[in-house]
Amino acid sequence: MVPVDDAREVETLAMELARAYRRMAAFYRDHMELSGPEADARARGADDTPEDAARDLARIRDRPPDQVSWFDLTRLAERHPEDMAAIWQRLKETARQEFASGHRSADALEWQGSPWERARFLAIRDSFRADGPPPSGIEAALVDSAAEAFSTYLEWTESHIRMVSVDMKHEEHRSEQYGEWQPQRLSYAESVDRAARMAEQAHTRFLRTVKMLHEVRKLSPAVYVGHAGQINVGHQQVNVTRPQDALPDDES
Repeated sequence: MVPVDDAREVETLAMELARAYRRMAAFYRDHMELSGPEADARARGADDTPEDAARDLARIRDRPPDQVSWFDLTRLAERHPEDMAAIWQRLKETARQEFASGHRSADALEWQGSPWERARFLAIRDSFRADGPPPSGIEAALVDSAAEAFSTYLEWTESHIRMVSVDMKHEEHRSEQYGEWQPQRLSYAESVDRAARMAEQAHTRFLRTVKMLHEVRKLSPAVYVGHAGQINVGHQQVNVTRPQDALPDDES
């Protein structure tokens, strides 16, 4: 039995580990031409020496979280279940930190991105969270979605302006030098129009997300303590002082 903190995920995790084992056992059987029992032993690491098992554990422990495979966890589940569970919890905690920091959302926007592009996105996101981190995961996701949409809007707007500006400079040069105007090629005009449409769509998505975030926040009124015995929920005051909490007359 693999010790996992959240009992709800045990069955799903077990299925993933079993699937990884079956794939590797089939590989050893079909491609390495091992017998069924040999493929099973190789996939489970049953024929490893204690030294091999220790090296395997150290290798998986030292791997970056995004490089740990299901098969890695499968190899540990039978021999080192506590270590397997600890590594799984480390992966989840790292993933939570990545999302909370905004880097998960930023990564979705990048292809071979640079540190500068990442920093620019995080600057937008941080400005949207100026009042502090959202109190719920849904609100945090909506804030990140708004930052993604606004960042995409800026990128497509920049692309549109760049194409139009370059074309204008080119035509001004031709007009001054040859006294003629060259009509735009249709494919180029379509590219400019596409950039404009993409910027508009991103801006619309941004406004829609902001509206959705506003609606979510209306459904989740702020809760704060006004003074002892009274809590303000939204616009309602709730007295939570119990009769036995009141001081006797001689102690008031």
